[in-house]
Amino acid sequence: MISSSLKRFSAAALTTSVLAAALAGCAPAPSDSDGPTAAAATPTPSVPVEGEEGPALDMEAAILEREEFLDAQQQPRDGSLLSAKTPEQQEFIAQQRAYLESQGATWAPETESLLLATTLDACETAILNNHRTDADIFAMHVNSSPIFAQVTQGDAAAEQGLASIMVFGMSFVCPSDAEQWDAAYIEVYG
Repeated sequence: MISSSLKRFSAAALTTSVLAAALAGCAPAPSDSDGPTAAAATPTPSVPVEGEEGPALDMEAAILEREEFLDAQQQPRDGSLLSAKTPEQQEFIAQQRAYLESQGATWAPETESLLLATTLDACETAILNNHRTDADIFAMHVNSSPIFAQVTQGDAAAEQGLASIMVFGMSFVCPSDAEQWDAAYIEVYG
């Protein structure tokens, strides 16, 4: 389950743009009863280090799993706006939209697309890392993501807000990876 620490993100990160408003808060952590781009960035697979514990990354299997995941998500891969298609995506977006609107933000299709793209990109990275994520992989993902760079433009509060929403979205879209990403989020942002 996603930690309640994700609720702590301050509204101080609000800016005048609709997309920045989406970064200002994070939805409450899902309860136990909650259900579980095109991703514009290329996910960041880690490279096995000689002597690293655990099985070596099987990139062929990971790429196949990634393609199956993307197909199941039913999102366009041509750069057009994303919209919630699967029940998991719809629940994530419904909860995030309700939360942001309760904080005074205005919802827009671009906001939905941004939040889905960010979440799907993180799920892809998790897959390409054979579902092994730590603070270093998390930080590398955020720091190398064109989505984060374009949207947050170096604003640390906006980065943390987008990261918290990304991890929250993972609890719906790729729930088996969300706990590791939540732990990494806490390690990176405190």
